[in-house]
Amino acid sequence: MRLVIDPTRCHGHGTCAQLLDEYIRLDKWHYPIVGKQKVSAGHADLLMRASQLCPELAISIVDD
Repeated sequence: MRLVIDPTRCHGHGTCAQLLDEYIRLDKWHYPIVGKQKVSAGHADLLMRASQLCPELAISIVDD
């Protein structure tokens, strides 16, 4: 699984980074930067929750 954030949709709320701090950090304007591209299977539930809680629906999950 990979986490993909659409930068054109994101408004920098930071919800994703709060839920997935192992994979996402925020820049100085609070926009997400994805660190690790592959998400471990143990974090799949958090990934789904982050994508559902994103106010702008900017997070996609790509199955590799």
